[in-house]
Amino acid sequence: MKQKLQSMLHTTGVFSYYYGYQYFIRSVELAVQNPERLQSIQKEIYITVACEFQTSISSVERDIRTIRDVMMKNGGEHLLVQMTGSPGWATRVPYPRDLIAIFTQYLIREYGQNP
Repeated sequence: MKQKLQSMLHTTGVFSYYYGYQYFIRSVELAVQNPERLQSIQKEIYITVACEFQTSISSVERDIRTIRDVMMKNGGEHLLVQMTGSPGWATRVPYPRDLIAIFTQYLIREYGQNP
């Protein structure tokens, strides 16, 4: 699953030199392990990621926003439309929590609960 996620990010110009890269990957991994974590994303995901990477919750969220912004600048809306089947992403920018949820649901749908 991690390789597929990295490949998807790379197609939109998001590479490992961005701080949020590892935060985003870990956030999606946690959500795939237990999708209910998405209901309380700050407590269930951002705090865990912040502790693992020894940073603050606000840094995690900010750096995931950076990943989102780079992705959208480099054609990420096409990937989101493909993943969700909804043309609405061509004109909208998702919140970080939405981006994590979209990738989580896509990976679960394509590869199962424990890819």
